[in-house]
Formats: sequence, structure tokens, C-alpha cells
Amino acid sequence: MMDKLSVHAKKTFLSQRLIAWVCCLCAIGTAAKAYANNDPTFTVSAPENIEINKQFRLTFIVSFPEKPATVEIQNLAVPELKGFKVLLGPTKSSATNVEKVDGEINRKYQESYTYVLQALQVGRCSIPSASIVVNGHQLHSQQLAVNVVPDGKLPPSSDPQPKPDVFMTMNVSERSPRINEPVVLECKLYTTSLADSLANMEQLISSDDFKIEPIDLRGSAWQIEHRNGKNYQVAVFRKLLLYPLRAGELRIGDLYMDVYIRRYNLSSDPFEAFFEDGNHQFVKQRVNCQGITLHAHE
Repeated sequence: MMDKLSVHAKKTFLSQRLIAWVCCLCAIGTAAKAYANNDPTFTVSAPENIEINKQFRLTFIVSFPEKPATVEIQNLAVPELKGFKVLLGPTKSSATNVEKVDGEINRKYQESYTYVLQALQVGRCSIPSASIVVNGHQLHSQQLAVNVVPDGKLPPSSDPQPKPDVFMTMNVSERSPRINEPVVLECKLYTTSLADSLANMEQLISSDDFKIEPIDLRGSAWQIEHRNGKNYQVAVFRKLLLYPLRAGELRIGDLYMDVYIRRYNLSSDPFEAFFEDGNHQFVKQRVNCQGITLHAHE
């Protein structure tokens, strides 16, 4: 009788351990699948063709299909950039890009590291692979090649479809304010196409020069404005109150931003393209606007 109970107890114990192991493996598999589905990528972007001695932007981007609960990014390692002079960087920015593709909403989280470079020699120049550690995993970007051409010799765009007409402006309410007198900075986006989302905004406004207060833009809407012979859709996307903290020349830095523009498939019937939401793709265009210098006084 004791032997039978002992055998039964052993079988029960082994069965419980087996179930526990299966549950453990299932949990590990689920976690691994969840991580795999949100694996980060590490990419690099720069213009394909660059004019000698002209500035351009080199950007390293860590992307997640969606923002994870924990984001720990460190140890960006960029090898020597031979043939280029580093003028600025890296400057860090983060953004969540919301895109609608084929009827589905995609939210991609990105952290970007941007350098401003100057090309020093004509010819084919290589940007070597960089590395970065994301949540404990080391990632490597691809190697990139850029073509540096003489001044004024940029080749025509190979894209048969022109880029959407999009630009932005910055205006201030006063260029010669008194110290601590509020100045309104207003940034507007102009586009002839549908702008779906904005991302990776970069602008240097020193906290040593200004006290900065954002103005809530909720409830603002697109407007139609006629400019340079065209009708543009216009939206105020940034508005700040800037309080000068000292007398003298105070600089509001250049503004850079990615605009995702909806581009329709020109090979499809134009009437179908108008009514069908699927005949389009989103094109990222980097736009910039020159900064403004204020002359503050007592």
C-alpha cells in the first residue's frame, strides 16, 4: 500500500513539475514573441548627393514599432568620418510618428541623433557603420556612401514625381523687445498636399537668453492662404511666449522638422485616387526655417 502511494505521489509530483515547466516555457515564448514584435532597428540617413563645402545632416535613428515600457539607449559610437568636418552634434530628439497606411494606424517611436557635417573633398565618400546599445542589446547601422560633387553640380532628382510643395515660416511679435517683455513666436506650416504628421522637431532656444512658455494650440484648425500665386493649407504648429532675460542680441535658432506628406499614386485613375484611401503613400520631407535674431534692451 505504501509503495502504491509512493508511486502515485511521484507521478503527481512529476506531472505538476511538467505542467510548471510547460507554463514557464509558454511564458518565455510569449515574452520572446512580444520582444521580437517590437524589436528596435538602428538606421542612418543622409542625402545621396552633396555639394562640396555645403552643410548637410547625418542622422542615426533608433526606431520601435511602438514605444516600449522601457527605453534605455546609450553608447552611440560613430567612427571617424573621413572627408567630412563635424560642425554640430550629435543633437538628440525623440518623437512618436502616427501614420495611417492601408487603413491601419501605425505609431512608430523614434530617437534620433543628428550631426551637421560639411563635405571637404569631391568624390565617393563612405560613412562607416556606427553602433549603439538599446535596452542592453548592441545594434549596428548600415554603411552609407554619399557622392560629393563640385559646387553647383548637383544632379537632377531621379524621382519622376516632384516633392510636395511644403515649407514653414517663423514670425515674432516684436524684434526689439524690452527685458522680460513677452514676445510671441509663431511657427506655421504651408503645404499644397495633405500633411499627415510632424516629427523630429529641432530648434535651439537658449534658456540663458529666454524664459520659454508654450501656448496651447488645441482647437486650432487648418486654414487656406493664398501665397505666391498658390493656395496653401496653413496650420500654426508651434507657438511660444519668449521673455528676454538680458539685453543684446538674442538668437532664436533655425527650426528643423520632418513632415509626412500624403502622396497619391499617379498611375491610378485620378477619380479613384480621390475616393479610395488606399492609393497613396506617405513621404517624409525634411523642412527647415531660418532663425531670428532679437535685439533686446532695458
